[in-house]
Amino acid sequence: MSAIYLSESHHLDADARERALQALHDYLSKNLRANVTRHDAELVFSGTGYSGTVSLDEEKVHGELKLGLLMRPMKGTITREIKAVLATYLEGN
Repeated sequence: MSAIYLSESHHLDADARERALQALHDYLSKNLRANVTRHDAELVFSGTGYSGTVSLDEEKVHGELKLGLLMRPMKGTITREIKAVLATYLEGN
């Protein structure tokens, strides 16, 4: 299984982190039709051909995405898309 690991700094306060996690939860479940479970500041998700986690602490967001066989050729595209989506949520909007 191929994996993507991300770690990005942010400057979100507690309320903004909560909003970002909820928005990301909604995005994963609605747009990607992933099964998403939340444990405090961590989202655990899975869908057809992928699974992963995203955790949001006071200074960083950490993500791990495991890709199944059919998703591996798209690893570069998926990595760029993840970074773009995370940037949107980490702006604190």
